[in-house]
Amino acid sequence: MNHRRNTRYRLAAAVAVTLAVTAGTTATAAPTPPAFSTTAGAKQGTGRQDALTMPAGTRVVSNGTTGFLASHREGTTSVYTWTLHESGAQTRLPGQSYAGINGTDIVIRASDNTRTYIDMSTGTELTTFDIGALGGTYTTHLYLDTGLVASTTVDNVREPHLFSRDEQGGLIDRKVTGLPAEATYLRFESGMPGTFLVHYLTRAGGVDRFRVALVDTASASVVETYDTLKTTDRTASAVSPTHVAWTEWDTHYGATLAVVRRGGTEIRRTPIGEALRGTTVRLMGDWVAVGATNGGEATTTRVLTAADYRLTAHPLDGGDPVPLLDHVANTAQSPDGDLIATGGTVEKGEGLYRIALDPATGKPTASLLVTTGVPTALTLTAENPPPSGVFDLDRNGGSLNASWMFSRHNASVSLVLTHTASGRQWSSTVAMVSPTIPFPFTWKGIFSKDRLPAYNGDYTWNMTAKPANGIGPDVVRTGGFTLTRAPEPHDFNDNGSPDLLVRNSTGHLTAFDGGHVLALPETSVYQPSVLGTGWNTYDLITATGDIGGTTAGDLVGRDKTGLLWLHQGNGKGLLPRMKVGGGWQIYNRLTAGSDLTGDGRPDLLATDTAGVLWLYKATGTATAPFAQRVKLGGGWGAYNEITATGDIGGAPAGDLVARDKDGVLWLYLGKGDGTFAPRTRIGSGWKAYTKLIGIGDTDGDGKNDLVAYDEKSAPHSNLYVYKATGNWRAPFATGQPLINHDMYYRGSDGLGLATGGHRVY
Repeated sequence: MNHRRNTRYRLAAAVAVTLAVTAGTTATAAPTPPAFSTTAGAKQGTGRQDALTMPAGTRVVSNGTTGFLASHREGTTSVYTWTLHESGAQTRLPGQSYAGINGTDIVIRASDNTRTYIDMSTGTELTTFDIGALGGTYTTHLYLDTGLVASTTVDNVREPHLFSRDEQGGLIDRKVTGLPAEATYLRFESGMPGTFLVHYLTRAGGVDRFRVALVDTASASVVETYDTLKTTDRTASAVSPTHVAWTEWDTHYGATLAVVRRGGTEIRRTPIGEALRGTTVRLMGDWVAVGATNGGEATTTRVLTAADYRLTAHPLDGGDPVPLLDHVANTAQSPDGDLIATGGTVEKGEGLYRIALDPATGKPTASLLVTTGVPTALTLTAENPPPSGVFDLDRNGGSLNASWMFSRHNASVSLVLTHTASGRQWSSTVAMVSPTIPFPFTWKGIFSKDRLPAYNGDYTWNMTAKPANGIGPDVVRTGGFTLTRAPEPHDFNDNGSPDLLVRNSTGHLTAFDGGHVLALPETSVYQPSVLGTGWNTYDLITATGDIGGTTAGDLVGRDKTGLLWLHQGNGKGLLPRMKVGGGWQIYNRLTAGSDLTGDGRPDLLATDTAGVLWLYKATGTATAPFAQRVKLGGGWGAYNEITATGDIGGAPAGDLVARDKDGVLWLYLGKGDGTFAPRTRIGSGWKAYTKLIGIGDTDGDGKNDLVAYDEKSAPHSNLYVYKATGNWRAPFATGQPLINHDMYYRGSDGLGLATGGHRVY
């Protein structure tokens, strides 16, 4: 409704009135009680308040006989409303800054230096104060129903003054008496009608003395004074006809609730936990309600916990406290002593609550009047969880993405992926995102603890969202998936990353994950996979890729009698060997891993002592892994190293590099029919290397790299990785050292390369 102007003091001409409900309007769902009245003695409403809505983040400012003042944010603007107790009708107030006086219907509109007092029960402007015209330079501290409290400096001494109006509207300026001249003022706070409180300190001999004074507004003088522990500008206090209460600090954060009977000397002190950002204190008959404020938006529990944010009522004569709200934003007192509070409970959510004494028990209880529709507990609102079923990491760009969105942004969300067979994990935590975006997670297929590329296979996942303020339960979601990738020919632990095989002088064969070593800092402790012992029975070993029909990489080894043996990989190591056949003593070099025939299987190449190159096409069957050999040509005796690299030229077929006796490296591009294109020169300077290994893709860029091993070089730099470029004219970038101190100096098991006598495959 709109108020009609009938005097120049009527408020309505400047006020836009918005009714939250009208007769006959269908009520929106909100968990409100049958009547809206926020004062115990007010007439019960008609039920139209059931449709009243309250924006999220609303804070009650003051509470009077006919209504209450509240504020909320719309973008960057503060919006103030006056809501009637009986009907729930809301008046949106013009301007951007208002204050209220608890226990009255008076609100104060601030505009520049002007403070206008308005009686909202009638819409009448009662009086106006011009702060700039008070005389001197004043700082406003407190609004009272009869005027305001402000202070100024006179002769280097801060003086509080009480300003009011006489019956003719003239300004009355009274200095507050009874306060020490040397006082440093910490906080001014309104009390019951006709009083206010002043917290101050004095210093003598380097010692601070903190006190609180009760001021009578009729005489503008101090009528009661009490010693306190440390108080600050965050101190909250309250006055009733019988008691004074305040918060104080005995440690930096440890707060104490102090209560004294008016005129008495015995102060009852109750520890109330931590209080960092302010508290609220209200006296209600024989009870005092206290709690740290703004817990709903708190972002940590390192200092304040959920228990500190709880609004709790304590009996003045001692006894068990009564929890009221799980957190409180602020409170306002009704003329009859009851409270209204904005805050929330895990059970009922955020909103406006009335706190009153239960006639049956005499204890304070909280009842929800209006909900904002926002839960107090952390609640899941949208999710994009990890996939279920089979997830191909390669086909998804090498990343697994997931996200969750919650009712609150002040949360800490953790995602843990666990490889079922090994127990290895990846975990990540995201905290405090923008309220409008989800909590995002991206997994690149790497375990967290040691940066090892993650194994293929079954995984479980667990998402745990913890409220940053500690209020309410965690939100937990779980699931599972199966990780897979395209097979890598040099991968022996089924993690999509190629392994460098090292045989030591005693015949131990170990696999060092190439991608892992590249990603680790030089000083990291590395744990290779041990593939077995007795490998010094072979004089030729080569990694072949999958030739046995599984997805895991395999090995072949030739013993000193010329027998060739197949060691199939199973993703966890190697299976017992299988005999391929005899007669292989005629060859002096073996290499494998390139698909030379276009059938998707890696083939084997062998050079005999006469310099003839032979092709053994893979069959995909472990019991007979190779077809009959095919002669590719002679002249290969010119090379002292040949290495199948897989595709490095950009075509589907696998390729071959060969080093001549002068150290020049040549590229043979496979044509896919078992033959090669004419050779092209890569470059010179390769003579120093003992072994070249076509290791595969070490960095996940989709191109096959080359590792060079110099057995005679200094131990810090005898392995180099040459990253593939994808350009057959210049197939490799400049080599970079493959350095890991633990990889070289593993003294405990003799597997370190620096111990000598090693072969690399």
